[in-house]
Amino acid sequence: MEGSDPPSPNIFGAGTEYKRLHTIARLIKPEVNLENEFAVAVLEHTQNSTNCSSGDFLWFRVKSKHSVSRLKGAYRKRTNVEVDFKLANNPIGDAVQMKDLNLLKDNIVVFTAHEAGHASPRSGSRAPLQRLSTQVPANLTASNVAKDSIPAKVEQSYTAVPVKDENEDMFPRAQGRSQTRDTPTRLGRNLTAPSRAPSPKIPATSMVKSETHNSEDTSMSGIAEASAAVVSPNKPSHNERVQHLNENGSPEELEAEVKNSQKFLETLKAQLASMQSVNEAAQYFTQQINDLLKQKVDTPTIIGVVGNTGAGKSSVINAMLEEERLVPTNCMRACTAVVTEMSWNSSEDENEKYRAHIEFIRAADWERDLRISLTELIDGNGQVSRECTNAESEAGIAYAKIKAVYPQKTSKDLASSTVEQLMNEPGIKEVLGTVKKVAEGSPEVFYRALQHYVDSKEKATADSKKKITNGEKKQPEWWPLIRVVRIFTKAEALSTGAVIVDLPGVHDSNAARAAVAAGYMKQCTGLFIVAPINRAVDDKAAKSLLGESFKRQLKFDGTYSRITFICSKTDDISIIEASDSLGLEEEMAADWEKIDELEKEQRTLKQSVKDLKESKAVYTELINDAEDGMEVWEKLKSEVEDGNEVFAPSAAARKRKRSAEPSKSRKKSKKSRVNSGDEDDFIDDDDEEEEDANDSDVESNSDIESETGDPLTMDLIEGKLAQLKDDKKRARLEKIEIDNKIKKLNQELKVSEKAQGEIETAMSALCIGGRNKYSKGAIQRDFADGIRELDMESAQEEDPEKFNPDEELRDYSEVARSLPVFCVSSRAYQKLRGRLQRDNKVPGFRSTAETEIPQLQAHCKKLTEVGRASNCRNFLTHLSQLLNSLRLWTANDGTGLNLTDTQLAAETSFLNFRLKTLEKSLYAAVEDCLKQMNEALAEHIFEKYEQLIEGAISEANATASRWHSPINRENRHLGGYVWATYKAIVRRDGVFSNAQGLQDFNFQLIEPIIKNLGSHWERVFAQRVPRVLQSFTRAAKTLLNAFHRDIESRSRKSGAGSAGIALLGQQIRNYENIFRQVSQQMIELINNLQREANREFTPVIARNLSTAYDWCANESGPGQFKRMQSHMASHVDTARSEMFQESCDEVRTRLLAMCKQVEEGMSLQTDEIFMRMQRDYTEVVSGTQLPQGQMMPRQERKMRSDVTQTIEDFEKESAEAQLAAEAAKLAVEEEQKNLADSAQEEFLNSDNAVSNDNRDTNVREPARNVENEPNPEDGEGSRWLSFVDDEETYRGMLEEQNW
Repeated sequence: MEGSDPPSPNIFGAGTEYKRLHTIARLIKPEVNLENEFAVAVLEHTQNSTNCSSGDFLWFRVKSKHSVSRLKGAYRKRTNVEVDFKLANNPIGDAVQMKDLNLLKDNIVVFTAHEAGHASPRSGSRAPLQRLSTQVPANLTASNVAKDSIPAKVEQSYTAVPVKDENEDMFPRAQGRSQTRDTPTRLGRNLTAPSRAPSPKIPATSMVKSETHNSEDTSMSGIAEASAAVVSPNKPSHNERVQHLNENGSPEELEAEVKNSQKFLETLKAQLASMQSVNEAAQYFTQQINDLLKQKVDTPTIIGVVGNTGAGKSSVINAMLEEERLVPTNCMRACTAVVTEMSWNSSEDENEKYRAHIEFIRAADWERDLRISLTELIDGNGQVSRECTNAESEAGIAYAKIKAVYPQKTSKDLASSTVEQLMNEPGIKEVLGTVKKVAEGSPEVFYRALQHYVDSKEKATADSKKKITNGEKKQPEWWPLIRVVRIFTKAEALSTGAVIVDLPGVHDSNAARAAVAAGYMKQCTGLFIVAPINRAVDDKAAKSLLGESFKRQLKFDGTYSRITFICSKTDDISIIEASDSLGLEEEMAADWEKIDELEKEQRTLKQSVKDLKESKAVYTELINDAEDGMEVWEKLKSEVEDGNEVFAPSAAARKRKRSAEPSKSRKKSKKSRVNSGDEDDFIDDDDEEEEDANDSDVESNSDIESETGDPLTMDLIEGKLAQLKDDKKRARLEKIEIDNKIKKLNQELKVSEKAQGEIETAMSALCIGGRNKYSKGAIQRDFADGIRELDMESAQEEDPEKFNPDEELRDYSEVARSLPVFCVSSRAYQKLRGRLQRDNKVPGFRSTAETEIPQLQAHCKKLTEVGRASNCRNFLTHLSQLLNSLRLWTANDGTGLNLTDTQLAAETSFLNFRLKTLEKSLYAAVEDCLKQMNEALAEHIFEKYEQLIEGAISEANATASRWHSPINRENRHLGGYVWATYKAIVRRDGVFSNAQGLQDFNFQLIEPIIKNLGSHWERVFAQRVPRVLQSFTRAAKTLLNAFHRDIESRSRKSGAGSAGIALLGQQIRNYENIFRQVSQQMIELINNLQREANREFTPVIARNLSTAYDWCANESGPGQFKRMQSHMASHVDTARSEMFQESCDEVRTRLLAMCKQVEEGMSLQTDEIFMRMQRDYTEVVSGTQLPQGQMMPRQERKMRSDVTQTIEDFEKESAEAQLAAEAAKLAVEEEQKNLADSAQEEFLNSDNAVSNDNRDTNVREPARNVENEPNPEDGEGSRWLSFVDDEETYRGMLEEQNW
């Protein structure tokens, strides 16, 4: 095809030429569902792109995953011509997929076809980003050659490059290889796989000669020293490409590379499978591939969501998941009673768009819970406690739980029931320990099915009451028996691996559920804390942050950075109160004045409408009177026509009521009134009264009273009728004019009301935005102040003499900035998204971005990026190392060393010596790392134990005395407990949560140790341990580089293995990265184990007090409370020394076991790295050397050749696909930028940019010329935001908050 334009300066960019062809092709609209498929238009190879028409294109329907190669096959089948494709006037690789070429984001791709071998001439210069080609076109396949023309020997032209050998004589280095796959070539020590096809012509200065090779007989030892064929400087190696991707690739790009690599590894494994039984190397590499394929890449990111009752937690989650109702919500009461986990739904079944697994607790857990609840419900007389009606009492909580599961049981039944009887109730024991699965295609149906399990209270609807009245059995509520609910849905916020967990609380009265919640809290990558915005600042929610114990736990875990604060219900605002609090009165004064003017205008308009309606009623009556008179005179006219003598009617007859059956003229009158004017949806009450009056009285024709006087003539009657008709006409015209005036006034009233609404919306938006900004800053400061208080308290306890309150222990301004805060309105977001149809419009939000839900969704996805990218980098680094090892192995055919036996023995001896030295040095580095780690633990934690234990012992009796002191009503934490609460605490091993908060005897006793150990603990695991492991990484890198330099120096002197040294240099970088990943893995392991260890202080205390708890729980009768208090105080006094020592010893044991586990893990992985290095270097320096004249068996040579070719193909396709994807991405970004710039320019130049309405020009910000503001209900939204991703909006907000 001739006449193609020169290449676009931006490869794969949607330039002018591409857009022109795209527009021409789309003149014939393809019959393709572009939501799920792609439409491809190909300009036929016989046509010229400069003067083509829409009929010159061939259309193909393809899927996004289809490659260019497959499209070529379809074109060839249709035209019987072999062609190459160009996109945006640039060649395109066969492996590129359609989804990577969607330049204009409309799922339509346009190619130009060029007959193979007859591509349009191009200029000598390359287009930017295009690599220098060293191969013939990929379309040179066997199909181009006649079957009968295949020669017995394949002639192969090699592009030779002069290279000097050690003897200074010149010989050519071949860069090609035969295409005959079933007759493998002996590769010798050629370490870079040559291409399948011959290279195209290159300048004569580079050409030495062309040789003919027999693919079976020619030895490749002649190119053994080439080590790497001449590579274009613009074509990076696979190692360089992977390294660049690891450093600069996005998580999505890394995941795509991993997915492609996993498919390649399956192919590679299949090739090696045939030789596993007879070839040790094939078996070894197969095992390496299996280990790499088992490596987890898509690990979940757990995000816990916590908040007090009524915080709007479930509503926020529903909005994040783009569902109106998925997690149950209720405006009257708390309804989320179980741990609910939400993750991505991988099912493609249309009937399983929404899935759930409801996991019930085990029978043993329910039996224990039931036993405690029955004990608290039944009083000393064997009856149900009268306190059961108090929902906040211990008996009330127990009654609600038991009654929910056993709704048929009366109070008398419960009093006489045993735990065993209740456990054996039909329908209950069958579900314990099981998993119920729910799957639906509709969210409404799924919600109803799910609500039955997770809602904490059955709704008392009229239907449910009716069922009870009719004698139908109440159905049990399952929430007390559920351990966890797992929901799977296709929400975009979950698509990258985020798992959102709705946590009702870690101190649930159900021990099994509390353990699940605590487990999630421990492994959370992110923690969302939800509080209503109108209470978040006033209640110092960020400062108190779920209590002192929670903040200390964050300090122990080193997870301050996990916290995200969400202020909910930002739509709940009073403009007057907010403007006063934020100091916006002056700024909003003009708006209030404008509203006053508009309201005055509206009152005037309404009064005018009312006055006009009254005038309209007068004319309506005139019309009615005229019609009544016309009916009377029409009858008189009929009488005269019949020859009768008639007289003028009396006044009573002229004013009579209308007949029940209106005359024809009446119907016309009604019709004319209907058509005379639209009153714009206003209902005229006068018309209804008029019609009612018309239907009330009826007067017959015979009742007409005549006046005395002369008889009427026909002329008089017709004159009277003409007069009446004229009166009616004039009245009707006046009425029409009034209707038009009313319509105009109503329209003006609507405009005024709309203007007022838009001003109020802008004012609400200003107040909401101002409050959001203030709240974010206040919450961040409160959060930092809470951390400062903990630091100061710890510093004072640690060393009172050196404590300086003016010294900042950390950068608290940075702590404040590091806390992400989102002020969201889930109700406004749902409304703007078209949900909550029955709810009123939420004022103050003009676009979804202002609700900050899109930013929160982007933040949710952002939290997964670190884990996803880390896993992918780990995989790709190991893949790169594996491929290098395979190259070294396949390049060795036993003929390339050319060493004598003595030389080979010397090189092997030197290598083994250096390998042993390296091995010892690496193990010494591991031992030194563990030594430093143990020293840090001893210095900062273990050596503090003695002093901390003494302090805890001295405070233990005072702590127990507070439990037994009189109740302090003003501060319950300082006073004692009532008997019922005390009993509930001891029944639950010292931990109970009620309306006053968490009551934990065990933590209160161990608190002196935990409080004073927190800073030391944080110093070890947040600072010392990471530094120690970083030092190990640096030491390993130094050892590897020193080892490689020695081997490289030896190789240069002896000439042994020099071909592979360059590749080993790349391999060393892979091993350095693997050691870096080992250190990171150890940090993650240490963090997980130390979080387990720091939670062992309290359980040991609970074990030591268990006998006292049991004794007190079983105590009964008069005076029991006094005896319980006395026994508990005595037990604490007796056990305090041993239990605190045992608690610290338990944590010490855990930490030492952690060090042992880390040592074993580091040693094992270091050994694996060393063994791989040993294999690689041995392969290069002293690998297989066959006797002179001998060759490897044909089968093994073929296997090595096939593996080499497979690796070549994979690297080539991966590089092309990545290049195409990057170019397409740049093109799309440029196109989006151009569209955004065009939209902005269009907006600024439009007539709406500046208002010429005198009424609106007086409205200052925040009214912002309200008539020009985009209306969300009209589908406009923000005209600029429509071209900006939520991710960009989110990043902009991050910059605004200086995160």
